[in-house]
Amino acid sequence: MPTKKGAGGRQQNYDPHTGRFAKTDYAKLYPHSKPTRKEKARKREAQRRESLYNRARNSKDPLVFEVFCAIESELPGSVQFVNEIKFDPFLGKPRELDIITKRCIIEVKSGAKPSGALKQFCGQKQYAENKGKKHIVFAPKMPTLAKNEHRKKGIIITGNLQKLIQMIKEYEK
Repeated sequence: MPTKKGAGGRQQNYDPHTGRFAKTDYAKLYPHSKPTRKEKARKREAQRRESLYNRARNSKDPLVFEVFCAIESELPGSVQFVNEIKFDPFLGKPRELDIITKRCIIEVKSGAKPSGALKQFCGQKQYAENKGKKHIVFAPKMPTLAKNEHRKKGIIITGNLQKLIQMIKEYEK
Protein backbone atom coordinates (compact mmCIF):
# COMPACT_ATOMS: atom_id res chain seq x y z
CA MET A 1 0.00 0.00 0.00
CA PRO A 2 1.53 3.32 -1.00
CA THR A 3 2.22 5.81 1.77
CA LYS A 4 3.39 9.41 1.86
CA LYS A 5 4.12 12.13 4.36
CA GLY A 6 1.23 14.51 4.80
CA ALA A 7 1.14 18.06 6.06
CA GLY A 8 2.93 18.38 9.36
CA GLY A 9 4.85 15.14 8.75
CA ARG A 10 1.90 12.80 9.37
CA GLN A 11 1.95 9.41 7.74
CA GLN A 12 -0.85 8.92 5.20
CA ASN A 13 -1.99 5.77 3.41
CA TYR A 14 -3.61 5.55 0.01
CA ASP A 15 -7.33 4.76 0.20
CA PRO A 16 -8.38 2.91 -2.98
CA HIS A 17 -12.10 3.58 -2.36
CA THR A 18 -11.76 7.37 -2.42
CA GLY A 19 -8.65 7.52 -4.61
CA ARG A 20 -6.87 9.82 -2.16
CA PHE A 21 -4.31 9.66 0.57
CA ALA A 22 -5.96 9.66 3.98
CA LYS A 23 -4.79 9.98 7.56
CA THR A 24 -3.97 6.59 9.12
CA ASP A 25 -6.06 5.76 12.16
CA TYR A 26 -3.65 3.64 14.19
CA ALA A 27 -6.22 3.11 16.94
CA LYS A 28 -8.29 1.04 14.51
CA LEU A 29 -5.30 -0.78 13.01
CA TYR A 30 -3.60 -1.62 16.29
CA PRO A 31 -5.97 -1.65 19.24
CA HIS A 32 -3.72 -1.27 22.28
CA SER A 33 -6.38 -1.63 24.98
CA LYS A 34 -6.51 -5.11 26.48
CA PRO A 35 -9.80 -6.49 27.77
CA THR A 36 -10.25 -6.03 31.51
CA ARG A 37 -10.80 -8.87 33.97
CA LYS A 38 -14.50 -8.10 34.13
CA GLU A 39 -14.82 -8.21 30.34
CA LYS A 40 -12.96 -11.54 30.24
CA ALA A 41 -15.16 -12.93 33.02
CA ARG A 42 -18.34 -11.80 31.22
CA LYS A 43 -17.15 -13.42 28.02
CA ARG A 44 -16.32 -16.71 29.77
CA GLU A 45 -19.71 -16.72 31.51
CA ALA A 46 -21.51 -16.04 28.23
CA GLN A 47 -19.62 -18.90 26.56
CA ARG A 48 -20.40 -21.23 29.48
CA ARG A 49 -24.11 -20.41 29.37
CA GLU A 50 -24.22 -20.84 25.60
CA SER A 51 -22.52 -24.22 25.93
CA LEU A 52 -25.00 -25.35 28.60
CA TYR A 53 -27.91 -24.08 26.50
CA ASN A 54 -26.71 -26.04 23.45
CA ARG A 55 -26.12 -29.22 25.48
CA ALA A 56 -29.62 -28.99 26.95
CA ARG A 57 -31.19 -28.28 23.57
CA ASN A 58 -29.43 -31.23 21.93
CA SER A 59 -30.36 -33.64 24.72
CA LYS A 60 -32.06 -36.95 23.92
CA ASP A 61 -34.80 -36.05 26.38
CA PRO A 62 -36.60 -32.83 25.32
CA LEU A 63 -37.82 -32.27 28.88
CA VAL A 64 -34.22 -31.58 29.99
CA PHE A 65 -34.23 -28.41 27.88
CA GLU A 66 -37.49 -27.16 29.41
CA VAL A 67 -36.28 -27.82 32.96
CA PHE A 68 -32.91 -26.18 32.23
CA CYS A 69 -34.59 -23.04 30.84
CA ALA A 70 -36.95 -22.83 33.83
CA ILE A 71 -34.09 -23.15 36.34
CA GLU A 72 -31.93 -20.62 34.49
CA SER A 73 -34.76 -18.09 34.34
CA GLU A 74 -35.43 -18.38 38.10
CA LEU A 75 -31.85 -18.91 39.32
CA PRO A 76 -29.45 -17.51 36.71
CA GLY A 77 -25.99 -19.04 36.85
CA SER A 78 -26.88 -21.85 39.26
CA VAL A 79 -26.73 -24.63 36.66
CA GLN A 80 -23.17 -25.92 36.37
CA PHE A 81 -23.51 -28.92 34.05
CA VAL A 82 -26.10 -30.42 31.69
CA ASN A 83 -25.96 -34.04 30.50
CA GLU A 84 -22.61 -34.49 32.21
CA ILE A 85 -20.95 -37.88 32.33
CA LYS A 86 -19.14 -38.47 35.63
CA PHE A 87 -17.28 -41.56 36.81
CA ASP A 88 -19.06 -43.36 39.64
CA PRO A 89 -16.57 -45.42 41.72
CA PHE A 90 -19.35 -47.53 43.27
CA LEU A 91 -20.83 -48.40 39.90
CA GLY A 92 -17.37 -48.85 38.40
CA LYS A 93 -18.31 -47.04 35.19
CA PRO A 94 -19.46 -43.60 34.02
CA ARG A 95 -22.88 -42.27 34.98
CA GLU A 96 -24.85 -39.64 33.07
CA LEU A 97 -26.37 -36.87 35.16
CA ASP A 98 -29.02 -34.66 33.57
CA ILE A 99 -28.68 -31.34 35.43
CA ILE A 100 -26.17 -30.44 38.12
CA THR A 101 -26.52 -27.24 40.13
CA LYS A 102 -24.30 -25.99 42.94
CA ARG A 103 -25.95 -28.22 45.56
CA CYS A 104 -28.36 -30.49 43.65
CA ILE A 105 -28.33 -33.24 41.08
CA ILE A 106 -31.57 -33.35 39.11
CA GLU A 107 -32.65 -36.40 37.14
CA VAL A 108 -35.26 -35.64 34.49
CA LYS A 109 -37.53 -38.54 33.52
CA SER A 110 -40.01 -37.77 30.74
CA GLY A 111 -41.33 -41.29 30.13
CA ALA A 112 -44.24 -42.80 31.99
CA LYS A 113 -42.64 -46.24 32.33
CA PRO A 114 -40.83 -46.56 35.66
CA SER A 115 -39.12 -49.83 34.67
CA GLY A 116 -35.56 -49.90 35.95
CA ALA A 117 -35.89 -46.34 37.20
CA LEU A 118 -35.80 -47.25 40.89
CA LYS A 119 -32.38 -48.88 40.59
CA GLN A 120 -31.10 -45.90 38.58
CA PHE A 121 -32.50 -43.37 41.07
CA CYS A 122 -31.04 -45.22 44.07
CA GLY A 123 -27.61 -45.28 42.43
CA GLN A 124 -27.79 -41.60 41.58
CA LYS A 125 -28.98 -40.75 45.08
CA GLN A 126 -25.99 -42.57 46.57
CA TYR A 127 -23.64 -40.80 44.13
CA ALA A 128 -25.17 -37.40 45.00
CA GLU A 129 -24.88 -38.01 48.75
CA ASN A 130 -21.21 -38.96 48.36
CA LYS A 131 -20.64 -35.66 46.57
CA GLY A 132 -22.51 -33.73 49.28
CA LYS A 133 -25.45 -32.82 47.04
CA LYS A 134 -29.20 -33.41 47.13
CA HIS A 135 -30.76 -35.74 44.56
CA ILE A 136 -34.10 -34.67 43.06
CA VAL A 137 -36.11 -36.51 40.40
CA PHE A 138 -38.42 -34.55 38.09
CA ALA A 139 -40.94 -36.94 36.50
CA PRO A 140 -44.25 -35.34 35.51
CA LYS A 141 -45.68 -38.38 33.68
CA MET A 142 -44.75 -41.03 36.22
CA PRO A 143 -47.76 -42.79 37.80
CA THR A 144 -48.62 -41.94 41.39
CA LEU A 145 -48.14 -45.54 42.52
CA ALA A 146 -44.58 -45.56 41.20
CA LYS A 147 -43.88 -42.15 42.79
CA ASN A 148 -45.06 -43.46 46.17
CA GLU A 149 -42.84 -46.53 45.80
CA HIS A 150 -39.82 -44.32 45.09
CA ARG A 151 -40.60 -42.03 48.02
CA LYS A 152 -40.59 -45.04 50.35
CA LYS A 153 -36.98 -45.66 49.29
CA GLY A 154 -36.10 -42.07 50.25
CA ILE A 155 -35.99 -40.57 46.76
CA ILE A 156 -37.25 -37.00 46.43
CA ILE A 157 -39.56 -36.97 43.41
CA THR A 158 -41.80 -34.27 41.98
CA GLY A 159 -43.88 -33.74 38.86
CA ASN A 160 -44.43 -30.00 39.23
CA LEU A 161 -41.84 -27.62 37.78
CA GLN A 162 -42.59 -24.85 40.29
CA LYS A 163 -42.10 -27.26 43.22
CA LEU A 164 -38.81 -28.37 41.69
CA ILE A 165 -37.57 -24.80 41.47
CA GLN A 166 -38.74 -24.13 45.03
CA MET A 167 -36.79 -27.21 46.27
CA ILE A 168 -33.68 -26.07 44.43
CA LYS A 169 -33.98 -22.61 45.99
CA GLU A 170 -34.21 -24.17 49.46
CA TYR A 171 -31.14 -26.33 48.94
CA GLU A 172 -29.11 -23.57 47.25
CA LYS A 173 -29.35 -21.30 50.33
